[in-house]
Parts: sequence; structure tokens; C-alpha cells
Amino acid sequence: MTELRIGAHLSISQGLPKAIADARAVGANTFAYFTRNPRGGAARQITEDEAGRFRALSRETDVRETVGHLPYTVNPAGRDPKVAEFARMVLREDLLRAGAFGGEYLNFHPGSHQGDGPEAGLDRLVATLKDVLEVPTGDTMLLLETMSGQGSEVGCTFQQIREVLERVSDPRLGVCLDSCHLFAAGHDLRTPEGVAQMVGELEDIVGLRHVRAMHLNDSKQPLGSHRDRHEKLGQGQIGRDGIRAILRNEFLRSLPIVLETPVDDWKEYGPEIAVAKELAGAG
Repeated sequence: MTELRIGAHLSISQGLPKAIADARAVGANTFAYFTRNPRGGAARQITEDEAGRFRALSRETDVRETVGHLPYTVNPAGRDPKVAEFARMVLREDLLRAGAFGGEYLNFHPGSHQGDGPEAGLDRLVATLKDVLEVPTGDTMLLLETMSGQGSEVGCTFQQIREVLERVSDPRLGVCLDSCHLFAAGHDLRTPEGVAQMVGELEDIVGLRHVRAMHLNDSKQPLGSHRDRHEKLGQGQIGRDGIRAILRNEFLRSLPIVLETPVDDWKEYGPEIAVAKELAGAG
């Protein structure tokens, strides 16, 4: 089977090299991080020295294919012009910041239509992305995260994801799956057959070439709930058998896989990653 690249959501507040050390401490060979304050807009400055040390350590330790996460306050599908401009600013700045230290991916929530309907939200999302990507932003890819369909979210169906990819038509735009969101949106991931069906639909509708990363989370809520509530691996509605099926699917295990399970301290990701490796048959 394909070698597993797995990690967890870690902080870069004490520097990118510290995040690599933390990743190794919990048995990870990749990690995710918030690009700036997840509930605001403040961003820590990353110096060229820090970026250089990160690039060197990444090569030395093979901790790579990192997945930055834009703050929750970014809503590229929002109707308020100030909200849209904030989204453009953060997308542009964080693409350039990640590119400067060699960050491979940045994922973001497609946003909320805020009551205007999915098509209006998708129109605004597409316009925002075209505006951001019309100028060079480096090699870092933007990844649309698949959503649960909670409230007025857009990006909760493969058809909507395909529409955005087709209309923006830029090789720097891809997809990040989220197992909890997929399950909440109605994809039954509790068996190998259910996982294979989801991957087949993804291939037919979106195209697997666009899918570059995955968030691995169990779900507190039942299938099709449209509620985004993460749970520790094997302790939710997807269960151990479902997590095993996800991790043993040849396509999904080829992606960089990042845990966003609820923990009180980042060190708790060590046992979570150990469970994932066990279920994946990777030691």
C-alpha cells in the first residue's frame, strides 16, 4: 500500500521550525496550521531566516506537504463588500506568505451565501478567486474544503465544487476533503464499499487530479446531519471500521492526511496518530 503521510493541526505561533519539532514529537510527517489568528485577521511576521530554517528542516526530517488553513473569518462567498475585500486580502497575503517558506497547500472554507441562495454565493466565490488568482502568487495551491452543508454554506456538494473549479479554471486551485464534513453531507464512509462509492463519485464529478489533501475526523453527528461536529478517531458515528476503510482506500491514503480531532493539548495528537497508523496498517 501507499506510504502514509499523516499529521495534525499544530500551532506556528512559536515558529515554523517548532511546528516541525512538534510534528515529529507526535509521530507526524506533515501538519496543518492556521495562517493567522483563526478568529481574526492578525498575522505573525515570518522572517526570511525562519523561512530558510523551515525549508532546511523540512528536507532534513521529511516533514512536508503542509496544509495551511485560512481563518474562519474569511468568507469569499459573502455579500458584504467589506467581507469580500477582507477575503481577497487574506487569500493574496497568505498565498504569498506560504509561498515564501515553501508551504505546499492552503485550504479554506468556500464560505456562506448568507441567505442569498447557493448560486449567488458561488458567483461571489468565483469572482473572489478569479480576482485573487489573476496575478502570480507563487507555487502554493489553494484548496477548497468540502463542507457539511451547515446553515448557508456553499461547497457542500461535489457538483458545487466542480462548478467553482470549472469557472475559475486555474491550476493553483484544488480540493481538500474532510471526512466529518463528507459524512455530515450524506456520504456513508462506514464501510469500504461506502468509501469506494464516495471516491467514485468524486472521480466522476470533480476529478481526482484536483484533490490534494484530506482532513481526517470522526463525526459526533449522524450521517446526513449537515452538522460540523468533529470527534476523535473511532469514537464517533463513522467509527473505527469507517476510519479504517478511509485509511486503507488506495487513493485517500495517497493524500497528505491531517487530523483536526478535538484535543485539549497538541500532545494528545500522538495517541490519535498512533490509532490512525494502526487502522491504516502502517505500524
